[in-house]
Amino acid sequence: MPSVSPRLSAAKQAELMSDVLPASPPITLTDPVTDGTGALSDAERQELQAAIDRLADESDLRMFVVYIESFDGIDPVDWANASANLSGFGTDDLLLAIATADQQFGLSADTNVALTDTQLGEIDSTVAASVEEEQWAAAATDAVDTVRRAQADATSPILLAGIALAAALLLVAIGYVMWRFAVPRLARLTDHLSAPARTTLDELPLAELDERAAAALVGIDDALKTCDQELGFARTELGADATRDFEQILARAAGDVREAFAIRQALDVTATQAEDGRPDDAGRDYGSDAERRARLTQIIALCDGAADALDARTRAFDDLRRLQQRAPEVLADVVAAEPEVVSRVATARDVLAQLAGTYPASTLATVSGNPEQAELLLANTKEAVAAGRSALAAGNQAIAVAHVRSAQNALGQAVMLLDAVDATAGYLAEAAGRLDKSVASLTQDVKSAKSVEGDLRVTLARTAAQASLKHVEVTRDGGDPLVGLQRIAAAEAALDAALATTRDATEVAARASALLRDTLGRVDAQLRQTADFVATRRGAVGATARTRLAEAVRLADVARSLHSTAPAVALDEAQSANTLVQEAARLARRDADAVVTVSAAEEEPATDGPDANGPITGGMMLGGILFDPRLARSRRRAHNAAIGGGFGGGGFGGGRPVALRKLGTVRAWWPAQAK
Repeated sequence: MPSVSPRLSAAKQAELMSDVLPASPPITLTDPVTDGTGALSDAERQELQAAIDRLADESDLRMFVVYIESFDGIDPVDWANASANLSGFGTDDLLLAIATADQQFGLSADTNVALTDTQLGEIDSTVAASVEEEQWAAAATDAVDTVRRAQADATSPILLAGIALAAALLLVAIGYVMWRFAVPRLARLTDHLSAPARTTLDELPLAELDERAAAALVGIDDALKTCDQELGFARTELGADATRDFEQILARAAGDVREAFAIRQALDVTATQAEDGRPDDAGRDYGSDAERRARLTQIIALCDGAADALDARTRAFDDLRRLQQRAPEVLADVVAAEPEVVSRVATARDVLAQLAGTYPASTLATVSGNPEQAELLLANTKEAVAAGRSALAAGNQAIAVAHVRSAQNALGQAVMLLDAVDATAGYLAEAAGRLDKSVASLTQDVKSAKSVEGDLRVTLARTAAQASLKHVEVTRDGGDPLVGLQRIAAAEAALDAALATTRDATEVAARASALLRDTLGRVDAQLRQTADFVATRRGAVGATARTRLAEAVRLADVARSLHSTAPAVALDEAQSANTLVQEAARLARRDADAVVTVSAAEEEPATDGPDANGPITGGMMLGGILFDPRLARSRRRAHNAAIGGGFGGGGFGGGRPVALRKLGTVRAWWPAQAK
């Protein structure tokens, strides 16, 4: 789908673009249809205008269409955004730019436009199909009609009623399942003895086994994150020596989970290659049903083993922290730390406002909602503290401990969210400086390449490098420096490879090493950003985003290990890691945007007395914080090798909340289960 980014200043766009694109620079648009190529007949133009008029009559959106010959090497979306800015377009204005000679198009839409990512993707697919067939009129007319239908669907009372009904039915179903898992195992002993044998993994349909493997990955990944956070609290309270054994256990479990994610990545790659009709690069037979079943079962076994290892030390960890005895003290510490975190929310908003004046919204996507999420978590913290103190006053220590954990985790995640804003500001400031150096380096390489004549590979690489330099120059004001760095680095790597035969081995290795350092620095920053995003939205982010992130981490580690011995190979691995972490970030944002959290209080009425349920609000749900004390008392997953385990969190105080997604689907949920 075309990316959507804030539009640069009109004056700056005009100044920069006119120098580099005299043939087809971005233009100021006043008419709904601008055809500078003769792509439309009179009848087609009238039909398109009529479609645009219908859209304007039936919604608040306005559509503009422009046909040109070529974008001349500039990204089509950047060209469209520049023209939209020059034209002074607002939130409700869409611009479709089509280059007939290039057979390319760019869609410019404001980040706050009343269209979902799915709807924008449908527009993109509609246009792409027509452009590929050179159906220029249909590309625009069908796009306008797709927007009009999307607007009509969004306001349909019947559709809204249907979604509400579907959500209600899902709530009933999930409430039943949560009740069933929350009941202690001994209370259902006779049911287990009399029930028929449950389906084994070997008997499950492959699609269901795939879903269970994905659920296992998300569940154990959440457990690792929760354990890590709990260990952080314990280190602060008791010192590093007291937690060393638990850290070693966590590290071993994390190793098993990394292996499970690597298998999942290999399965995904094989599936993609099979769809494209290509064999697996590594010669694996992961594409056959039998092998795929074996690998999915292996994923579940690895996750189950990791959860067993964490569960085995839960009692010892609880004894170490002594939260039942220390609950009043820990709650007091949370209350004392809270004001400083509260004061940081306003600071984070100011930082983001300043960054928004310099960088596009896409650059800040992983942190733009952090202050609001932190505020929710701080409110959850207050509620958890109050509920914990109420439980202590009532003499219910077990419930008090559940609220202590909720309060600590909510406050800890709020701090993580605000730290991520500060870190992003630092990354971007550093990236802007590095971009200047990278542009200067590539410019020098282009000059050097001009002296090499008669080598087609060098000529092509030099031309591509010049286009990259031009692109970065055009998008520099208001653009994403990390994207610019990536584009320049890729062009420089290609040009270095083309020029390798003209340089001695020492220079080739030195240049590859320098480029690798720059690439790894950029990748590490993106890995930290994405990991923080997943950790603070783990109630929403699914298995695919986590799998891509895990693979990006693995490839970055491989690149570092090869730095001194094979810098060129290491650079390839680092560039692959860069691609994967960007995909992981996109998928994680998609998952977080789609989530609609469901209050556990709505799922099951309280039965444990006053304030038994405690804080049940969106911040904790999105952050994946276990908040229901009844579930906290039996938060371990049920062991059942026949169905692949439950993965209710596991480890040193974990769990995963119920989450409903848009379109009435349930991504995944792991209510804590009795052991």
